[in-house]
Amino acid sequence: MSLSSGSDEGPLHRRIAQLKEHECQTAVEDVMYMLILYKFSEIRVQLVPKLSRCIYNGRLEIWPSKDWELESIHEFEVLEMIREHISTVIGLRANCSVTDSWATTEIQRLRLGRVYVASILYGYFLKSASLRYYLEECLASAHQDLHLTHRNSLQFPEAWSYGLKQNQVVGCVNNTQSISLGRGTNGHELKQENLKCYVMGFDPETLQRCAKLRSREAVNLVEKHSCALFGDGQTGLLDTDEVILTSFSSLKRLVLEAIAFGSFLWDAEEYADAVYKLKEN
Repeated sequence: MSLSSGSDEGPLHRRIAQLKEHECQTAVEDVMYMLILYKFSEIRVQLVPKLSRCIYNGRLEIWPSKDWELESIHEFEVLEMIREHISTVIGLRANCSVTDSWATTEIQRLRLGRVYVASILYGYFLKSASLRYYLEECLASAHQDLHLTHRNSLQFPEAWSYGLKQNQVVGCVNNTQSISLGRGTNGHELKQENLKCYVMGFDPETLQRCAKLRSREAVNLVEKHSCALFGDGQTGLLDTDEVILTSFSSLKRLVLEAIAFGSFLWDAEEYADAVYKLKEN
């Protein structure tokens, strides 16, 4: 039986539809979260529990660090950018000593929560940007192979003499090599650059596209997870001025976990969207 817009039962049915939609969205978020937990289990890493459970004698300590496992999921170039991020957000250098890693520092719970969320978004961004980078690299390689079959002046020995080397990694200053591979009407050049310089070349629109969480479900997951980890015991909110005593090693563990969470979130979102149309953020 169809209901008119003026029917007394109309608002009730709309409310029922809203509740069903909310239940469905919650179920999808739960599935995405379970996928993320599964990805962590594959590298034998358990997520850090609620922060209050990690404080001993007034000091936050997260042990074991699991740095190697959390870093193992990333490519070398991505790992270099992650180390720069860690240095920026917590001040720990990549080549620091063990003494420096275990040095004591203070940080507000609110700021630590913000660093964690920012690192999740950074991990998500790196996953998106690196996939884009490798896709363009494959397309460029395929284009290069096509031109090599039709080359007319540049032979293989000459190409090597011009410095065409597979998997060459160079600095930002000399990171781009242009090698003529054909002499057609327009010619063709292969430009090889590392991931960091590739990302730095993003225009604002591309940068936003890679950094922005694509779905509302992903946004909700990040909010719920961060509040569960850092939130106040009574309200669950991050709004607190409590100062936490901890070590740089524990801060690094949290940042690495957050970056991995963001990377796995990208995978979970991609999988869920193929089955259930996620809400655009």
